[in-house]
Amino acid sequence: MCKETMRRHFNKRLTTNKDEVNFKKDTNCHICDKQYTSKDVKVRDHCHITGLYRGSAHNECNLKLQIKPENVNIPVIFHNLKGYDSHFIMQQIGKTAKNNSYTNKKGKQTQMNIKMLYQTIWKNM
Repeated sequence: MCKETMRRHFNKRLTTNKDEVNFKKDTNCHICDKQYTSKDVKVRDHCHITGLYRGSAHNECNLKLQIKPENVNIPVIFHNLKGYDSHFIMQQIGKTAKNNSYTNKKGKQTQMNIKMLYQTIWKNM
């Protein structure tokens, strides 16, 4: 569900006229700073989280910066989870991890893994 949220909310498009004018004028990729040739595919690089236009780029350079939700670790923090109800929550999380797997970068089916820090003590910062 977290990965789906990332896909839905971190996939913003750029829309300003100023950005479009700058895109058409650009002669160099803002990522590698090399000039475009007739063989290059020029694309609009923008942040998928904020939606802000960063500059024109070679398609290949732009794809190297791509955020892939399946490769992002999402920390989940529970506060004050010492009580009785935490037992049921942890049991369900364990079952979910045990019954689910994913395909890793090498194409191998891998069992889901959960890392837990059981208790932390916060001192005055």
